[in-house]
Amino acid sequence: MSEFTSSARMSMRNIVGALLPIGIALSLTAVYFLIPAIAKNWSVSGHMLFRGFVILIGLAGVLPLFKIYSFKHSRLPGLMVTQHRMFIPLEGWIYLGILITLFTGSMLTRQNTLLMVFALMAGPFVINGWMTFGMLQSAIVQRQIPRRAMQGELFSVEIQLRNSRPLFSLWMMSIRDEIAHAQEFLNANVLFSRVSPRKTAAGEYQLRLAHRGRYRFGPLRCASRFPLGLVERSRIFPIGDELLVYPRIGRVLPNWRQRIEGAMELVSRSQPRHGIFHDDFSQLREFRSGDNPRAIHWRSTARRGELILREFQQNRERPLAIVLDLFKPPRSNPQSNSRIDDDKIDFALSFVTSLLVGRGRENRDADLMLVVTGAERFQWNGRKNAETLESLFDGLASINPGPATDIDSILQETLQSSSAAAQILLVTTRSSPRPYDSLLTPRIDVVNLSQLERDQLLLFDDDA
Repeated sequence: MSEFTSSARMSMRNIVGALLPIGIALSLTAVYFLIPAIAKNWSVSGHMLFRGFVILIGLAGVLPLFKIYSFKHSRLPGLMVTQHRMFIPLEGWIYLGILITLFTGSMLTRQNTLLMVFALMAGPFVINGWMTFGMLQSAIVQRQIPRRAMQGELFSVEIQLRNSRPLFSLWMMSIRDEIAHAQEFLNANVLFSRVSPRKTAAGEYQLRLAHRGRYRFGPLRCASRFPLGLVERSRIFPIGDELLVYPRIGRVLPNWRQRIEGAMELVSRSQPRHGIFHDDFSQLREFRSGDNPRAIHWRSTARRGELILREFQQNRERPLAIVLDLFKPPRSNPQSNSRIDDDKIDFALSFVTSLLVGRGRENRDADLMLVVTGAERFQWNGRKNAETLESLFDGLASINPGPATDIDSILQETLQSSSAAAQILLVTTRSSPRPYDSLLTPRIDVVNLSQLERDQLLLFDDDA
């Protein structure tokens, strides 16, 4: 699905709604003149009533068309902020039908009683539209959304409605929000039953977004039918926001963690030896009974006058480099299922993100690297801290899959740029052909997602 443009859809809807009454008026005029037998026996008042009715229907379409034209050719974009619309529900059309019947009967029979009933019924209809218009004029709408969210997780969006009226309250105001993505379009509604004068009320709706990437919010449509429900007036607030949705993070299953760690243990490592220990220095502390005397730090012992021991911590951190082959066949391929390919891409990004986040939690100083190839190339180098993880999530949220024809050159560059102690993990979504087979070495471990199920690799919180 192409990206949704709300302004274009609303403009088309307005044009169609304006052309419809004009078409009805022209059709009635054609029937009146082409079939004279229909109006042959009408009285003078009947002819006048019919012509007035046709003129009213035509004006109902001409005026909105003129308004649309003036908005599109105006150099003042602020006019769009105060754009109001009117919609008559089914109940309102029934009410209008009764009004037209009463008015027609009073004109044909010349009875003042019917005309008085028509006037009494027309008053509430006009008052309904006037009250809703006044409430919308004094309404101020705002939206509060988080900067970022995670795919498949629930979060809230806050809608604030402010009443700028000094005396009267806002009643039964419904606010609809539009959420657009390249693969889906959503609507959300929040109802405010009453907002006191000079007060601000807050409501919220909850979302669980199924796709990663950039979501666009807006515009906001505030509508009301208060008090009688005969006329619905609405106002468009062109307030736009954007939300970046990250790939979902899960827990790598123990068998795959052991496989990766086992493969990393096979990689030959050259470490500098600073003494009899292979571990990293941690701290100095007092000597205790049972400690190894060979670990005594004699210089600190002489300075303090008591035995001081060097304490080491075990270092089993291994550098890890991941190459993500974000392959997606072209749409012209008849064997390609776009929905399955998109799900596979999302899962590949979730698996890689979960692996890097889990590795960073277990080894805070481990050197991590990620290279992604698809429609474009993305590279990340970092450790577990807020800034580097944020850049990782932002990059993976907005990256697009593609043919990924340069996977062989990327593997060669990764082998040359990474240290000899680093294990390289190749994660791919392609089944065949595999252009990288000739480049595989003991340092490279391959995870082919096209041959594995999701529950064999990752466990999400809602799967437990």
